[in-house]
This record gives sequence, C-alpha cells and structure tokens, in this order.
Amino acid sequence: MEFSFVQELVHRLKTFQAMQTDVVTTRAEQRMREVQALMRARRISGVPVVDEVGDLVGIVTIEDIIRALDHGHIEEPVDTWMTKDVVTVRDRWPLTESMSVLDRTGYGRLPVLDESGKLVGIVTPESILHSLLVELNRLLAQDEEHPHQAVDRSAPDGLRMEFQVTAGDYDSAGLSSVRLKRELANRGLAQDVQRRVAIAVYEAEANLIIHTERGGQILAVMDDETIRVTVEDDGPGIADIDLAMKHGWSTASDLVRTLGFGAGLGLPNIRKCADHFEIRSAPGYGTRLNLRFDLTPAARGDSAPKGPAGRGDEAGAGE
Repeated sequence: MEFSFVQELVHRLKTFQAMQTDVVTTRAEQRMREVQALMRARRISGVPVVDEVGDLVGIVTIEDIIRALDHGHIEEPVDTWMTKDVVTVRDRWPLTESMSVLDRTGYGRLPVLDESGKLVGIVTPESILHSLLVELNRLLAQDEEHPHQAVDRSAPDGLRMEFQVTAGDYDSAGLSSVRLKRELANRGLAQDVQRRVAIAVYEAEANLIIHTERGGQILAVMDDETIRVTVEDDGPGIADIDLAMKHGWSTASDLVRTLGFGAGLGLPNIRKCADHFEIRSAPGYGTRLNLRFDLTPAARGDSAPKGPAGRGDEAGAGE
C-alpha cells in the first residue's frame, strides 16, 4: 500500500486543528420548520442541539427533516425528531481517529467535544481538507524561511543529512521529516519506506522540541541497503523507559497538549515504523535513539528482529 504526503500530514494533526469552531446550533424547543430554514440559509446538512448551558443533547440532520416532512410534523419541536444518540469525537484525538469515525459511520459531520464534554466544534471532510492545505502551506513557508540542513550526496546511492532541532520551536515541527522525505523521494525509494522514515523522524523531532531543554540532533545516513537514523539530546533523560514506551503515557504539560503535541504516542509510533529500534537514556545523561529502516524487499517484511520492549536488540545500531 502506498502512502501520500497528505496522509503524513493527517498523522501530524489533532482533531481541534481540523474542526470548524463557528458552530451553528439550535435548541430542543425550536420547531423543525425553523431548523429547516436555518439549514437552507447556512447551506449545512446538520445542526447540533444544545441545552441552556451548552451541553450537546442531540443533532438534527437533513434526514430528520425529511422524516418530519414525510409525516406532516414539520411544525413539531426539535426534541421530537432529533437524533439523541449522537456520535461524537474529542478535540484532542489524533485526526486519524476522527477520520476513521467519519469513514465508519458515513456521516457528513461530527460534533467535537472538549475534555469536559462541551461542544467546541464540528469536523467535516471539508474542514479536514482546509486544515491540510493550511498545514501544507505552513510547512512550505517554514521550509523557505529556514536554511536547508547539511546534505551530503557524495555517494551515488548514499545520503547523509543532519538536523539541529531547537527546544520549544513548535512552529518548525515537521520540517526535518519533510526535508528528509523529499530527499528519499528524489532517490525513488518506495512510498512505504518514505512514510515510515518520515513519521519516525517527525515523532523524534517533536520529542526533542517538547521534552528537552536545549534541543538535539537528528542524523540520517542512507546506503544501498538501509537508512539509519540517530537522534540525540543531552537531557533531561528518561527515568523509566518501559513506562515511556506505553501507548498514551506522556509527561507533556497542559500547554503543550493545547498546542496539539504530547499525546504520548511518539516512542510507540517510532518503534512501530522502524525495522530496528534501540533507545538508551538515563536521567541527567540525555537520550539516544538508534533506528534502522531496511531497503531490500525481503528485509521490509515482518521478519525484522525486534528485542524485548524494543530496545537493546542490536548493540551499536545507527552508530
């Protein structure tokens, strides 16, 4: 299966970055005729129903309007005809999860709730497309503003790229993976390899931005058989690696989460993408990741060895 750059952008975004925040709502006591006119005026196919404190209590769709019309009850209150068992998504979910719900249900819009259960937006295929275009333009603009990192093309099939990542530079998150993927694409590598490398480097870059005090370095070296990626920083280090490898575990602050980062998926995603994953870390001594991505067809199968907890299974890999 081939993956496009658009799919990689989707992987980076959170649902709140792709939702519409100017939500048109109605109340349960409103008449269906009024909601019908509202839908026509705003050219929308669904309206969330909220109570007096803003809690979501239902949703009225075009199908509900048609049912009310068919039964001659278009003047009845919304409460009688609205869908009360509403499928919703959360604003901090990865966008991929919300898109999966959209695809599975076949709905054209989904209400988005915050951590307290309040309605904060609506996500639709159109809003997702808009967010992808915004993110793509942001990355391209950032790429033009920042000087390209060192690229060594001395070997015909080889590649060496180094990236310096600054702690706290959230606006530049993703630039390293975009530049590396571009170089891999120029060499005609399989889309699956490009995707896995780009996702792993993006997650590593985000970790350097979020969790380090001074940032760190990413080194990617390619030969005719492998791509090896080394990620290093000098602190603060990880106290419990096994805990850090658990899906969803994170030490990110509320502010970082508000920015759409720190969901606790970084290290698990990196391990999932790489054919070999090794992590070395200790408090006060920083962290080093050694990653390997195999380029031969046989090595890209499911037989790539992975050690316990995904670390230490091949000493010195990536060095």
